Amino acid sequence: MTIRRSRVKIRHSAVEIRSKALSRPAWQRYLTAVALTLAVVGARLALNPWWGLQQNRHLVLLPTVILTAWWCGFRPGVLSAALSTLALHALWSKEPGLLRLPSLDEVLFLGISLVVCAVVSSLQIARARADAATRSLERVLEIVAHDLRNPLTAIKTLAASVAHGNPTLAPRLDRIDRAVDRMDRLIGQLVESTRIGHGELTISPRAESVEWMVHEAVDSFSITAREREVTLEAVEIPSEVAVQADRDLVLQVLGNLVGNALKFTPAGGRVTVTARPRTDVIELAVADNGSGIKPHDLPHVFEQYWKSDNRGTGLGLFIAERVVQAHHGRIWAESSLGVGTTFFFTLPRVSREAARPVDAERHLALDDDGVTRAERA
Repeated sequence: MTIRRSRVKIRHSAVEIRSKALSRPAWQRYLTAVALTLAVVGARLALNPWWGLQQNRHLVLLPTVILTAWWCGFRPGVLSAALSTLALHALWSKEPGLLRLPSLDEVLFLGISLVVCAVVSSLQIARARADAATRSLERVLEIVAHDLRNPLTAIKTLAASVAHGNPTLAPRLDRIDRAVDRMDRLIGQLVESTRIGHGELTISPRAESVEWMVHEAVDSFSITAREREVTLEAVEIPSEVAVQADRDLVLQVLGNLVGNALKFTPAGGRVTVTARPRTDVIELAVADNGSGIKPHDLPHVFEQYWKSDNRGTGLGLFIAERVVQAHHGRIWAESSLGVGTTFFFTLPRVSREAARPVDAERHLALDDDGVTRAERA
């Protein structure tokens, strides 16, 4: 099952449809321009008994020219402008006929229509160049991300090898290992945000235990919390609750929220993760007792690249919002200066029995090979 964020999908579908229309053979685009213009002229003629001869004739035909130029290109737009002007001259003038000189308003209509066609064409060219530049930048980003991950993998492997041969260096090498993981996450966020911007975020939901996912996320940050002298714990996590979700993406959301909470919570503070069943959703919350978010900053926390200080990339919460929306949930934040911040998000609830086989499989794997939840993530 694949779910795409509907608004992004609609926007990109409109762009794709227009691109396909502009790529059609020239005769088809000219034929479309003629058919559309004649259809609007015929519709306006049918309204003559109600609107009269002069009422709104320009306001009906000018949007037709704009639509034709946007849909079919500059030259079909010019053809539509010429046909519309001819219709005004022959059908909606005080002295109908083709042999008289055009009136001032007809000349003005033709001039404005041609300018509009030129403007629309310029906008299309600028959009095409911007899209090409964006695609080029994305390609460079993909190459850089791939090339950066290769040495990171080598560093991680070498650190593990040295730690195995010299246990006394293990604490320092563990810091290197976690720094490599952070670099890899940052690279992943950049690539993921680019995919989301193009509506390419897909999810593969299945029944998942809320308890397992929450404890997995908390376990993965336990070392960081100890180093920062912050208490990190999961409380009020129901054991008999499951959600329909993509486990890896939900863990990414929890990781972003817990990581941010630890970042802004001073030593001696506390970060808690809770999950509360509602009617048809599960409401998860990550709360801290840090400095809080300023009221004028709160509406912007989910914006791409936005950040209140120089820490981070400004992508974590942006990605979290898109992931939650792809699950048909919602995410929001509540904060008080000097008291702390709580991030909430919801996921669709399903029966606990559907998740039991998955949990049992993970539990057996944990017992058999001794791998912790954090290591398995």
